[in-house]
Amino acid sequence: MKSLVIKLFGTKKEKKTFDFRQIESVLLKPIGDAIGDAVVHIAHLEQIKQALPNVKIAVLVTSRNKLIFSQANVVDMILEDKVSTYLSQRGHWDLYLDFKPTFTTKSIILDSILKPKFIINFGKKQKSIYNLDTVKNYDFTTIFPKQVHFADYLNYAIFADFLEKNQVNYNLTIHNELSSFANTLWQEKKIRLLLNPQGSMREIPTQELSELLSMIDKRYVQHISCLMTNTTNSAEYLSRLETPLEIELAPSSDILGYCALVNSSDIVIAVDGGGVHISCALGKKLLSFYANHPANIARWYPKPKKDIETFMVIANKWTEDNNDTRGFSLVAPAKWLNNQFAKLLEKYTAC
Repeated sequence: MKSLVIKLFGTKKEKKTFDFRQIESVLLKPIGDAIGDAVVHIAHLEQIKQALPNVKIAVLVTSRNKLIFSQANVVDMILEDKVSTYLSQRGHWDLYLDFKPTFTTKSIILDSILKPKFIINFGKKQKSIYNLDTVKNYDFTTIFPKQVHFADYLNYAIFADFLEKNQVNYNLTIHNELSSFANTLWQEKKIRLLLNPQGSMREIPTQELSELLSMIDKRYVQHISCLMTNTTNSAEYLSRLETPLEIELAPSSDILGYCALVNSSDIVIAVDGGGVHISCALGKKLLSFYANHPANIARWYPKPKKDIETFMVIANKWTEDNNDTRGFSLVAPAKWLNNQFAKLLEKYTAC
């Protein structure tokens, strides 16, 4: 069956020339639909837009990442990732950027239906039947060094020479009405500390977060307004925290409301995940927690804006599971956190 799929849909007529400067439209298929993926992909698209100011850009989305791509000024069209879209968009796109990490029967068939002029993928996992040697539905694949950040993927594409090679910056747009509401959630004239200890697959253990928060200098506690992001089981997680801080659970919201909440804060404490990359995009001081998984760290470490102070905490023990976010040494991050509070307190008392 798979061999037949390859024969019918998994080959593409080779084109002799590719001139990136002649590309007028780009369609992106994200690596996944996680929010962190989307934040980084928006930076990819901004790289392309900078090189090709008049290019039309679209993204294939799911319900999970639709809103985050919709707020991006660089995105001209949002297309739902469903069969009818591939049919309606057949032959409409000059360049298709396929970031999906594997070939599947469905993806091979749908990409054949889409029929863009050029397909560039960013590597595919080696499967016994579906792999880069057997499936030839692309014009170019992209080869990376062993450990490269996801934000830097385009710097290794065939059109890399046309891109600006400076530090890739994440950017998000926050609407005024959302910002106004987020600002009402905090106590006035206090340092705004946002806790984002839970992701879709990871969390900072409550015992370890409690220990970290108990190490906050007593001089600063009364000057801190602390909120925790609201996700699955957040109320139960919060109930298990033992801390001198008064922590309130933020109202539940969609992803844009969540971004506005991050934007309204002074400091974010976040587990590896979308919250880390959103904080970087919004220029926030960030204390992040990662599993001791070198490949995952190399690919997804925080990329803050210039001159923004951040601190990444890595678990003590090496693991094969990048979701194993536990077992942290907390003395250094507590010292960093207290230093940030000292700076911010000086700022707030000066007002």
